[in-house]
Amino acid sequence: MQRVDWSKWALPIFLLLAVIIRWGTFFPSVINHDESTYFLIGKGLLEGQTYLVDSFDTKPLGIFLIYAAMSWLGGGSIFMLRLFTALIIGLTAYLIYRLGVKGNQDQRVGWAAGIGYLILSSTFKYYGLSPNTELFFVPFAVGAVLLIWGDDRKWHHFLIAGTLLGLGFMVKYVIAADAFAIGAFLLWQGWRKKDLVTAIFWQCLPLTLAFFVPLALTYSYYASIDQLDAFLFYTFDVTSRYPVEASWGSRFLFTLEFFARFFPFTLLAIFAYREHQANDRIWQGFLLFWMMCVLIITILPGKTFGHYQIQLMPPLALLAGSWFYGNRTAQAWLRNIPNRWAWGTLATLVLGLSIALYSYYNGKVDDPRVVTEELQKRLAPGELVYTGNYHHITYHLLGQESLTPYVHSSLLYYDHHVAALELDLEHEAQQILDHNPRFALLRTDHPHNQLTDIIYENFTIIDTLLDKVWLLEKNEAYE
Repeated sequence: MQRVDWSKWALPIFLLLAVIIRWGTFFPSVINHDESTYFLIGKGLLEGQTYLVDSFDTKPLGIFLIYAAMSWLGGGSIFMLRLFTALIIGLTAYLIYRLGVKGNQDQRVGWAAGIGYLILSSTFKYYGLSPNTELFFVPFAVGAVLLIWGDDRKWHHFLIAGTLLGLGFMVKYVIAADAFAIGAFLLWQGWRKKDLVTAIFWQCLPLTLAFFVPLALTYSYYASIDQLDAFLFYTFDVTSRYPVEASWGSRFLFTLEFFARFFPFTLLAIFAYREHQANDRIWQGFLLFWMMCVLIITILPGKTFGHYQIQLMPPLALLAGSWFYGNRTAQAWLRNIPNRWAWGTLATLVLGLSIALYSYYNGKVDDPRVVTEELQKRLAPGELVYTGNYHHITYHLLGQESLTPYVHSSLLYYDHHVAALELDLEHEAQQILDHNPRFALLRTDHPHNQLTDIIYENFTIIDTLLDKVWLLEKNEAYE
């Protein structure tokens, strides 16, 4: 009987595995509030709004365009947004599979690396389960590495790779670390082969020029609509004003926690690197350098958010996957596990993750939906709600637009955001009040600021809803 060439089915297999693992996360209204911001601003773009004119956030334009596209394709369904995100993760795993095969010339390495990325990014809530920007720019970085790796590269491969990195840059600027790793490697390779001229002018130059094209087009767009000042302010001024919050000790522990959290992958990566092989020494060296560049960019901001470290997962998965390279023989006790046991363990892990995620997310009360249902009982047609510092996905669930252009609920309520964005809270409060909302929501356990004081002056607490939320009604409601 002819053996099946599974490599021909790699893409649908990875897409299907991603959906199987993550399908339990498709139903909740909120996993992480950042996703709600991308969704609401993306919907606004579909309705004719302009980002940084009609809505504001601290992220580049790209993530909102992605969510606008997913909203358009999925009809505004949260379920479909999560499905599309799973498919993007499956596509990323496939690209990692291709890269593993290309780097090691071994199908087993590719499969191990691709499946490894699926598991890494689908296990913990703040390390890939919540749809953050990293999940959307990582495929651009992996695709760029795939294009520039090997001896059969043409100049247009570097042009396309630079374009991919530039598009990723417009999703989140930290992809610059991946671009630096690629550029430095190309220069080192040119120096090593005594051909720096080719490396500089036929590889790095087209890569660099293409990298800046998406940014230049975005710059030109905002210049054409006379909003260049807004683009420059939010792109450069705002991002430079955020304080560094963590000590170097905290950053070290943050990094250590990542490698400990995914200890099996860390251990396989160490095992693989210690057993040097001439055929993949340069490949492993690049992966370590890539990981180091990304590691630096994740700790520089001083914020210890787990989703930042999703960017580390592709090189870690690839390095751990290289343990499966056929020429390696160490850890024989592990390699000699019968195939049926290995495949059985993998199937159990995939199905176990799938069932566990479904049980966890669908065994919990969906608080924003319950709060929305309570509001719908009290609202008359045409009446509005200001969601305050509560989940802003409530706007979507109510079929209502955000009453403030600063959609993310933290921007008006956290001092560091208010300072960085140079917000006049009294003005923003008046803009909200001008919409004449009947109700407002405030969390019972969050700090006060000038905006909450203004809300308390104009609204009265009438109830405490699920999820520790005060329901406030405008004082003039029954006058």
